[in-house]
Amino acid sequence: MKATINKLSVDLVNKIAAGEVIQRPSSVVKELIENSIDAASKNIKLLIKDHGKTLIEISDDGVGMNEKDLNLCFLKHTTSKISNSKDLFSLTTNGFRGEAISSISSVAKIKISSSIDNIGIRKVVFVENGEITKSFEENGLRGTTISVSSIFYNIPARRKFLKSDNVELRQIINEFTRQSLCNPSLSFSLKHNNKDLFILNKANLKERITRLFSKNIDKKLIPVDEKTDIISLSGYVFKPEFLNKTNSLQFFFVNGRFIRNSYLSHSISTAYEGLIRPEFRPSYILFIDIPPDQVDVNVHPNKIEVKFENESSLYSIMRASVRHALGKFNISPNIDFSNNINISSPKISVNKISKPSIDFNTDFNPFFTNEKNKIDEKIDENIYSFSESVPSSMDIFNEDELKKYSTYSNFNFLNKFIVTKTKSELLIVNIKRAYQRILYERILTEMNNKKNVSQTLLFPVKFTFSRNNFDILHKLKDTLIHLGFIFEKFSNKEIEVKGIHPIFNHNNLEDFFHELIEKEVLNYKNHSSSINDYLAKLICLSKSLKIDHLVNEKEQVLLLNQLFACKESKFTPDNKKVFISVEENYIRNKFN
Repeated sequence: MKATINKLSVDLVNKIAAGEVIQRPSSVVKELIENSIDAASKNIKLLIKDHGKTLIEISDDGVGMNEKDLNLCFLKHTTSKISNSKDLFSLTTNGFRGEAISSISSVAKIKISSSIDNIGIRKVVFVENGEITKSFEENGLRGTTISVSSIFYNIPARRKFLKSDNVELRQIINEFTRQSLCNPSLSFSLKHNNKDLFILNKANLKERITRLFSKNIDKKLIPVDEKTDIISLSGYVFKPEFLNKTNSLQFFFVNGRFIRNSYLSHSISTAYEGLIRPEFRPSYILFIDIPPDQVDVNVHPNKIEVKFENESSLYSIMRASVRHALGKFNISPNIDFSNNINISSPKISVNKISKPSIDFNTDFNPFFTNEKNKIDEKIDENIYSFSESVPSSMDIFNEDELKKYSTYSNFNFLNKFIVTKTKSELLIVNIKRAYQRILYERILTEMNNKKNVSQTLLFPVKFTFSRNNFDILHKLKDTLIHLGFIFEKFSNKEIEVKGIHPIFNHNNLEDFFHELIEKEVLNYKNHSSSINDYLAKLICLSKSLKIDHLVNEKEQVLLLNQLFACKESKFTPDNKKVFISVEENYIRNKFN
């Protein structure tokens, strides 16, 4: 009988293992920057071409490698970071497994140039499929330059499933941001297609945060600085009034390594309890220093997941520390009773208070319409005609439609549902989803028009974004203008809005802009047939729009009218049921 178990080739094993470490271009960036940091570099330069799919090149001025090191560095499990099993429990470096360069060489073409001195000569090797294909010398000073080209050229399936160019570039920028945040004492630069995205000189943490995100972000920060027998916690949390519904500004660093940990994230959320609305998410940039033997980073090859020896204590310390910082730097003014404040009592009048006189018209007849009543009616008519002259998505209930509605027998249930009936069945309509369906079709109709209505703001609102996020919004500028936005300024990472579509609330604009970025609007082809359709879906489903319950029966009836006038009334734009039906036979059977 033929054996069914085969021993995989070394090449195939390496490609499978590489998939755990190198998942996309940003994975390469992470591993290379970590190696440069471990090499005691002071200046790290990152060059990207074609969103990382053509070239990823990193240059540093670290300790470098000699010829022997160059011939070993790309082999599996070769590293300068550890030498025995005990070292695994006292890690002080970012890399330690010896998998990075080996994994990269299995899925891409690599050129490594390095020197350990400033004589002016560097050794160069070309590596492909784990083997040196060419070597020579070139001019260069101490340090290392690694060029990674044609990522996943030998694994077409993996390359095919990479995300769009903008998404991959955003992931690279996110990784660059994490690494530069936890190493403010180092200089970093990032260039994409010969365009400088970031030039970060050596700085303190607060200055580094400002350079990475926005110049106004320092006004939003509250410092955290606590030292205990278990950990040292430092960094910044954001003031409650500047938080939104996104998780874009959440950074944990443990011993200089970026991590993700939902348990610790929950501890920060609980520290904000009572200060923010439940749907808002805390923002923070926090650094945890903990003895290396109390944390295990050897959980996953990407080294983002870690395990702590005493996680519950860490949870309590972080919650208390953040809560203390929020209280200590509370921006609300307190009354200082130690000051000599002259509080005068109100002067009480001693004059005699006279009885109020009551005057009424004895000839008033509520059933008689006089000229004044006619004038009041005319004013009301003008008010309604004005509201109708400016149609928008928020004018779901206007007087003209209210006069034309068909009558539905209905009642409100739990302020979330409308129960109505047809000849043979009951319908239970989800109010929020009905709103979403109606808004979607109205917005899509408006966006397909040549011009849309705008509402001028009394005071313009300003926002500052990171370079990458600003670039995404800048590409959407014309679409947003067509939607009804009016911009006073749109440059230098700053946006000033002086007019909006009536559907939006100016207090929630920043949340909406972040949703556009996170939902990858520029990649609408992956989700919808057109950018207008995708944008209409995002708007009607946006968390920044608060859809309240209906306040009276007329609104309930009108909602039903408009819902059943939609082209597709059964489902929301994201294919969720708007209503369910209960047939007569089902009800009869329940009484048998």
